[in-house]
Amino acid sequence: MATTDGTAQLDEPWDRLADFLGREAFPESRGLRITDTARPTGGASWETFLVRVEFEVGASTSTRRVAIKRAPATGPLAPYLVSKDVAIFSNLASSDVPVPELLAWTEDASVFVRPFTVTGFVEGESHDITKVERWSVWQEDREALGREMIDVLAAVQRVSWQGTSLEQALAPRGSADERATQIVDRYLNPLLEEARVHRVGVPLWREMGAWLKQNAPRDAEADLVIVHGDYRFGNFLWQGNSIAAVLDWERAMLGPPMQELGFMCMPLSRRKEPEIMAKAIRFDALAKHYEGATGRSVDVSQVQFYAVLWQFIEGVNGSRGAMAPAARGRVGTGGMIQPNLVARQTLQLMDDFEAGRPIL
Repeated sequence: MATTDGTAQLDEPWDRLADFLGREAFPESRGLRITDTARPTGGASWETFLVRVEFEVGASTSTRRVAIKRAPATGPLAPYLVSKDVAIFSNLASSDVPVPELLAWTEDASVFVRPFTVTGFVEGESHDITKVERWSVWQEDREALGREMIDVLAAVQRVSWQGTSLEQALAPRGSADERATQIVDRYLNPLLEEARVHRVGVPLWREMGAWLKQNAPRDAEADLVIVHGDYRFGNFLWQGNSIAAVLDWERAMLGPPMQELGFMCMPLSRRKEPEIMAKAIRFDALAKHYEGATGRSVDVSQVQFYAVLWQFIEGVNGSRGAMAPAARGRVGTGGMIQPNLVARQTLQLMDDFEAGRPIL
C-alpha cells in the first residue's frame, strides 16, 4: 500500500480497517482493499486519514475516497465522543448545512486503535487562518468569503435540534448562563489543577472566569441554536468562494445566536487586521449580511461577551500548554503569572464590554 504524504504508516492496522469498511461503509462490496493513504497537516485535535479504497460490486471495480477521523489519545478537548460527530452529521445531512456524508462509525477501539468516523471525501481547498492571505480567492474578494461564511452560519442556526439526538450530543442541558458556567469550568478547572500541582499562581484566569459567569447572557434554552465552536478558515472546504463542507465539530454546543459571531470577532480570529472579522469581513458588513440572512438583529453587547468567552478559552488552553513539562523548560512557569498577549486582549474586551464601547 502506498502513502501519498511521504510518512510511514506501516504500524496502523490497515487490514482490520479494510474489513470494517467492507462490512459497514460499503456493505455491497466484495474484496475491499486500501490502495492509498494520506495524512493532511494542520489538524490540532482529531487524527485524520484520507484513504482510497477499491472493491468489486457485481462485475465492475469501484474506487472511492473516504476520510477517517480518529480520536487522539489526549488533548485539550477530551473526552472525544465519536457519537457527537455522528449526531451532528446525521441531523445536518437533511439540512442546508454542507457537511460530509457519514458512511460508518464505531466506538470499538480494536478496529483502528481508537474510535473513529468514516465520511465521504469532499473535494475542496482548505486554508488555515494563519495562511489564508496567500489564497488567490481571498486576495480577489475576501468579503465574498465572509458573506458565504454568514450564509452557512445562518443555515446552521436554522437547524432544529429539539427532539433530536442533538439534545443529548450537545448536552449538558441549561440556559445560556448555565452553559457559560459549564464551559468556563470545563476549561478553567484543569488549568487550576495543573497550576496547583506545579505551584504556579493563575489569579488572572480565575478572575476572568468569575467575570464570565457573572456577566453571561440569560437566554432560555428554547432560544438557543447550534454553535460550531471553531468557525474559522481551516475548518471549511471551499470550492471557489462557496463552502463545500464544514469540518471539525468537536467543540459544537448550544448557545445564543450571537455566540458564533463572538468567535468570529475575537482578536484571535482577526489577527493582524483587527478591523476585519474572521479575516474576511468588516463588522458593519458582517452585521448587515447576518441580519438579512437570519432575520435577527445583531446584539453587539452579546457579541462582545462571547468574544471574551472564546478568547478566554484560547488563553486558558495556551496557558495549560505552557505549563506542560516540555514547555516549562523553554518559557518557565514564572511566565504564567504575567499577562500574555491573549490575556491582555481579553482584558481589553472586558473593559470595552463594561464601558459599552463598540467592537471597533
